[in-house]
Amino acid sequence: MPSQRSYLRIPTAKLFIGLLIALVPFCVIGLYTIQKAETSMEAAIGTHFQTLAATAASEVEAFINDRVISVGALAANPVIIDSVQNANRAQAGASEDALKARILAREKDWNSPASEPFIRGMLGAPASRLLGRFLEIDRRFLRLTLTDSHGAVIAATHKTLDYYQGDEDFWNSIFSNGRGAVHITDVLYDDVTKSNYIGLGVPVMDPSNNAFIGALDALVEVSTIFPILRRLEQGPTMRALLVKPEGTIITGPNIDLSSQLKSEEFAAIADSLASESGRRRGYMIASPRGGTLSLIAFATPGLKASYPNLNWTVLLAQDTKEAFAATRGVLRLILFSVGVGLLLITFFGLYLSIYRRDEYVDISQSDVPAQREAERQG
Repeated sequence: MPSQRSYLRIPTAKLFIGLLIALVPFCVIGLYTIQKAETSMEAAIGTHFQTLAATAASEVEAFINDRVISVGALAANPVIIDSVQNANRAQAGASEDALKARILAREKDWNSPASEPFIRGMLGAPASRLLGRFLEIDRRFLRLTLTDSHGAVIAATHKTLDYYQGDEDFWNSIFSNGRGAVHITDVLYDDVTKSNYIGLGVPVMDPSNNAFIGALDALVEVSTIFPILRRLEQGPTMRALLVKPEGTIITGPNIDLSSQLKSEEFAAIADSLASESGRRRGYMIASPRGGTLSLIAFATPGLKASYPNLNWTVLLAQDTKEAFAATRGVLRLILFSVGVGLLLITFFGLYLSIYRRDEYVDISQSDVPAQREAERQG
């Protein structure tokens, strides 16, 4: 007995309708997911970059504040205060004109043999020895200079270029019309020592009445900040930079202050830095001049309010292809699936339009046999 086989026949039109019902929502949801995923991915990775930049900026801020505290504590040392008070006491009773003439006379002979005995005594004084020991303990300090209430040098770790410091802008910023204030210069580069440094000055205050009696000035090497930025560079195209407010690079990949180069990344985000919303967001996708599309995050150390010369910005940039590489594979898989769904719909639509054949039945012809049969029976 022949075996019976059953076949499931699905009309092509119904199959096409089923595919439309199943695949069209899938494609719409897939495209929506890709759009939302790209936005979320950009926000998540951009926020991560901004967090890294902000962490580095906080460490830069901590470095500067720690140096200020160190010099401030040194300025409050009893040896330093006694030295300044003794120097000021020695000038008591002299008129301003006589005192100024005495200072200018020593300034005139400062680089001549006539001043060598005074310089040797000054460098061997207790305050100078204390400054020297401080320098040996913390090598981030390059030089230290102590001046009296008129700006004359009374102790130092070295022979200074000038005896009289009272006519210098930095000294008058520390003096601050007799109130005393911490002053920090912009970062500078010394060709001789190949050092990147800042000038950090603090007032020496009388502990009895908190009056200004002198100034302690330090040159601080800031190159130890640079490894903070270098450790952020985790990929071939990642760049971590510290820049000045006009965009000059203080440090960057194979770049230092001596190069006097401007940051193209800084120029690309200048508008964001100038707006409150841009600063709050902390990152943007932009194309530096002549470069590829990059994710650029930024953060500023909180130094500008107290030290206007240190209005620095930390930048962290990476090409978008590398920055988003970890998640783009998933998005491409979703896009591929959507593409396959669209191809299936297109294929079946073409198939129906080309190969479907409608069978037509002639109503008049189909009624002839029935009429003849009726006549026979009649």
